[in-house]
Order: sequence, then structure tokens, then C-alpha cells
Amino acid sequence: MEKNQDRTVTVTAKKIGINGEGIAYLEGKPVFVDQLLPGETAEIVLLDSQLRYAKGQVVKRLNDSPQRVKPQCPVQGRCSGCPLMILKPEAQLQVKRELVQEALIKYAGLSRDKVQPVIASPSGLGYRNQCKLPIREERGRLVNGLFEEGSNRVMPIAHCLIHDPDLEALRKQILALANQFRLKAYDPKKGTGLRTLVLRGFEGQYQCVLVSGEDSLPKGFIEKLKAIEGMTCIMQNINPDKRTRQLFSNRWSLLAGEDRLPVQFGDVRLSLSCASFFQLNRPQALQMMRMAASLIEPCDTLVEAYSGVGGISLMLKEKAKTIIGIEFVPEAVENAKENARLNRAENVRFVCGDAAKEMKKIIRRTKIDAVVVDPPRTGLDGAMIESLRQCQPKQIVYISCNPATLGKNLKELRDLYEVKTVIPFDMFPNTPHVETVVLLSKLKTKKHVDIELHADELDLTSSESKATYNNIKQYGFDKYGFNV
Repeated sequence: MEKNQDRTVTVTAKKIGINGEGIAYLEGKPVFVDQLLPGETAEIVLLDSQLRYAKGQVVKRLNDSPQRVKPQCPVQGRCSGCPLMILKPEAQLQVKRELVQEALIKYAGLSRDKVQPVIASPSGLGYRNQCKLPIREERGRLVNGLFEEGSNRVMPIAHCLIHDPDLEALRKQILALANQFRLKAYDPKKGTGLRTLVLRGFEGQYQCVLVSGEDSLPKGFIEKLKAIEGMTCIMQNINPDKRTRQLFSNRWSLLAGEDRLPVQFGDVRLSLSCASFFQLNRPQALQMMRMAASLIEPCDTLVEAYSGVGGISLMLKEKAKTIIGIEFVPEAVENAKENARLNRAENVRFVCGDAAKEMKKIIRRTKIDAVVVDPPRTGLDGAMIESLRQCQPKQIVYISCNPATLGKNLKELRDLYEVKTVIPFDMFPNTPHVETVVLLSKLKTKKHVDIELHADELDLTSSESKATYNNIKQYGFDKYGFNV
């Protein structure tokens, strides 16, 4: 890495990158500059320069974009959370549409007009129903907040504007109680102390997780937490390992209340464990899931891969005679089964396992008509793409949180599927993140394969002189890797 700390140059931002930074060009090389909008020119200092790109920091901005606004948060720019808060809401939507367009043009060769305008969030502030805030000690008192941009330093925050206001009030109340009882922050040498405060809440009911080292929390402190109105669950997660990057360990202790938090998601009732994933912007997630559901035609068998606690599968229960959700995390599967019982969804079942492997098991038994996938940011791996190519459902609805991996996956399926529509959703206003719903429809083809089938190749007894249709289906799958 070449250091250029004394070099000051003038650049003009051309666009916004995937992390919300401005992208300018210097001698053909992209330069990433935080807090610089397209059309703005600034004097910057080059912090470092690598072979393919450089990073810079604004020294003096020479003009303002007409899309620039004063951020509502006093620590915007220092905090890593909301880089687009300096941009008008309608301009944020356009930026996110362009991020999806560029990724799908680059990786999948789609046309720009295939991507619909971004669906705005019902609210741009106060939308996050969960917060995960690290705890540190300053001058003998506990503080919590968010990481400073580009560092591991925790910056105390007075009030986070994108958190639900009730969660913010609860966060401050719990922190005050922790200081009242003189609790200590995590000490990596001792493996003790509070590491992180995790809160989640809906309709005045709250789930509190205290991530700590090898500590027994004072009974008086727990009693005070129990007395907080709406506190339904107090859980301790014991995670003393200083080397881990994981928020939670597998060591849980229920200190008070129930270990589930109820939430209404449209017509579906869910019960969430402390470790379970749930969309952070519930109103916008509901809009997105309803859109996804509207794209699916009624069918016999629908599979949801990466089904989590079962919210999507349960929303789709009227769309198919049989719905199978596949999830790798055992705790999430148990949670999903509870939710299926809660909603009396007898046609919805959940299995635990690798999505690609479980798909192959299913297509040995039955034809899959539609598949919904909602993978992590890494997208669908090669095994999952192979499974989709083998089962070839009539429809695939792909819910993506990463335009780049979405584009790469669409390219891998384009010989079998047509991309019918691409609908982005602004799930996290004031950030560069965007979720996308894509409908893929099976291409009609005249191609076929002739299979020569000999009776002695089937597993038949002497009394079974005819091959049944199921025999033929199994033979075709085993030998050729596709359904007959």
C-alpha cells in the first residue's frame, strides 16, 4: 500500500458506490471519498493508493449538490450507520435503483429498464425494531453506541434516529441501571463484563439480551429490568472468547420472562427466539413479502430455501397445497415449526438441512412448481444453482439483499429462465443497502432428450413386468439428473 498522506488533489464525484461513498476518478483510477455526492468537487487528501483504487478524505468541498441536505443526526459522517443521510430521500431511491441496475447490467447483462423504480419505505426514521450496541467504559461509566467510521472505536450516541424511539428510551434506561449497579464493561484479559446490549420490540413488548463474559449479573439489576413496563424476556448470552467475531455464543441463560417475543406480520403471527433473524423494518418487509406473494401463481408444491423462522412460507400458505421450508439453523427450524402450529398451517412444514441437498431429496419424490429463495449476502452457492437447474420449477422468486451476487446468480440461470421483473425496496433508508425481489419464469423450449429405457435396468421383481411412471421418473433422475 502506497501512503499519500501529504498529497492533496481536486476531484469531482461521478456516482455513489455500494458503501455510500462518492466515487471520483484520478488518472483513470477510482477514488472512494466519504461524504462527497455526485457533481460535487472537493479538495481531498489521498489516504492511500492501491493498484486498482485509492481512498481520499475531503479537506474542502468546493460546491454543493442540489440533492444535498443537512443531516438530521449530529454525528452523521463520524458514525458508520447512515452515509446517505446527506441526500434527499427521493435522490436516495434513485441511487439505489442505479446500484441495482449497474450490478445486473454488469453481471447478468440485463437492460436498465428491467429494474423498476425503488419502493420507498413507509418511514425514513425510527424504523429499526432491533438494536445491537457494543458497550465500553469511559471514565468509570458504561457507554454504548455505534462504531466510528473505519474503526473499532465505540462512539457514544445520545439518540439514534433510525432506531424505534421506544427502543432508544429503553436502551438509555437499561444503561442507567447498569451504571447504578456499577457493572463493568467486557475485559478481554479476564473474559468478564458486559459486551453488547441487544434489544428488540413490537407493540410495547420487549426482548433484552445481555451479552457478557463469565459473569453472574446482580439479582437487584435483573429485578429492576423485570419491573420495566413491557419487558417480556431477559436473556443472558455468555460469550467470553476475545477472539470471536460472533455476537452470540451457544450459551444462553433465561433470567426472566419468556424466551419468545410475539410479533404480528400481516395476517401471520410469529414467535421469535432471541437469536432468530427477523426483518428490521417490519412495515417495509411486509410490503416486500406481499409483493413477492403476488408474483407466485397457485400451485401444488412450493419450496422456500433459507426459510428462517418461517415468516415467508406462512404468508404463502394459500398459494400452494404443500409448502416446504428449508433452513440450516436447527433453532430457527424449531422456531418455524412453532410458528406453523401457531398459525394452524397444516400444509406448511419445515426441514433442517442444507438447502441444495434437501432440494434434491424433494425432487426425487415430487415435482416442485415454485421456489422462493432469500439467501444471505453471499447469494446462492454453486450447489444451490445446480439444484435449481435440476428441478426447474416453473417460477423462482429471488429475494436479494446484495445486487452483485444477485446479478451473478441470474447469469447462471439465464439459459433456463427469463427475468420477468426486478423490484427494489428501500429496506434501510439513509443507508446504501437495498433489497430486491426478482421473478424468474421458466423458458419454454422445444429441446428434448430421448431416453432408452431397458426393463433390466430397473429394480423390479419377476412379478413386476411393467415399469411404473414412478420407476421411470426415478431412473431419469438417477441417470440423467433431471425430472421426467
